[in-house]
Amino acid sequence: MTQAVSGLRSIWQAPYRPLFLLAGLWALVAPIVWILPEDIAPDRVAWHSRELLFGMAGAAAGGYLLTALPAWTKKGSLPPGVTIVASCLWCVARLTAALPEQLPFIAEAIGASAYFAFLTAILAHGVVSSGAWHRLWAPLGTAALCLNAVLFLGDGLSPASRAPLLYIVLITLIGGRATSAFTRRWLGARHLHHRDRPTLSYLAIAAILVAANFSGTRQQISSGLLMTFSGTLLLMQMMEWQSLRTRRYPALFILHIAFAWTPAALILSGVAAVFPGWIPPTAALHAVTMGAMGTMMAAFMMRSAMVRDGETLILNRTMACAFSLVSLSALLRILGGWMSGTYLDPVVAAAICWMTAWALFLASYLPAMSGPVPKPVFSAAIGSEVVRDSGITTSGGEAMIAVNQARQEGSHVRRAISKWGLHLGLRRTR
Repeated sequence: MTQAVSGLRSIWQAPYRPLFLLAGLWALVAPIVWILPEDIAPDRVAWHSRELLFGMAGAAAGGYLLTALPAWTKKGSLPPGVTIVASCLWCVARLTAALPEQLPFIAEAIGASAYFAFLTAILAHGVVSSGAWHRLWAPLGTAALCLNAVLFLGDGLSPASRAPLLYIVLITLIGGRATSAFTRRWLGARHLHHRDRPTLSYLAIAAILVAANFSGTRQQISSGLLMTFSGTLLLMQMMEWQSLRTRRYPALFILHIAFAWTPAALILSGVAAVFPGWIPPTAALHAVTMGAMGTMMAAFMMRSAMVRDGETLILNRTMACAFSLVSLSALLRILGGWMSGTYLDPVVAAAICWMTAWALFLASYLPAMSGPVPKPVFSAAIGSEVVRDSGITTSGGEAMIAVNQARQEGSHVRRAISKWGLHLGLRRTR
């Protein structure tokens, strides 16, 4: 009994623990409307759009931002009460969304936006009180999501909706910076050059924000050109990251794959806006939501549950399979317009792949919800390489022993081998 109580308390010790769990659960539940019969399913488009954007993605964004806030402000961890309130408000928003006809609009609006409003208040207080003005984008981003959650109640989601593009901005700010920083440390430990051009990401963000405020048929072409431009800028930035080299470190490589979805989705969205006959707008929208958002959230949330082997995060096979299925589901949904004449229903197939992926994520994530909170949560002290069978190592006692035995320390090992080789050569000569 005491152990159960202790485990329950440990869940609230870090915001990411319950919020990532809720994000994974809702990612698993939301697409079920595409499998249910139409006569008993709610409005499929409205339901899964709202719940994936403001339910799953909202929980994932809140879990990351609240967890990262103490590091930004150089203060202690947030009290468990903040985590509990955030989780409860998220649940209230989901309950509000399930009972729209039984509530007046003002109650529905408060319920839908209270979670994001709370995030904005906590983040704004932390940023302002610590003087971390370069992090002001965090409360501004959640405030914008709060406003969009209310606007969604009246307008719903269209391919021109601002909410997906707001998440793309957050992915560029968070995922782009983190991927570049982790890569720089990993390559630097191997004496390999890494170059980043953050100016390109800032220009891309500016173009995305301008495109998000365009509306109407005449401005659609301008919006499409801006999104194509922003995607091209991010691709140019990624070309300096030596992404293929990181395939030797799977936990880092999936971040590169996830971020690559962002410029791809932006370019697809731009082409769909300029030439809607070539690419359906819904395909471009799913490239943004399922591709860019889904893969980056999966990659980041998995990092918090990965086994730490000293200076390395271990991506186990379950997580790797889950990440692959998220990408596959996005591809199926994007290509659905060209697969309508086949025996395979791409929408149902995409939903099954997506739900299977998040079920696997939850299976890997649940064991990491108890015990001490790892520090840092989303990274390890990257500086050494782990030798893995088939490129991916499973977790568990035997696997960890094998990893520890196979671990090499870069230049130190090479120097040791050289010394032994010289020693043996001298002995043979004698």
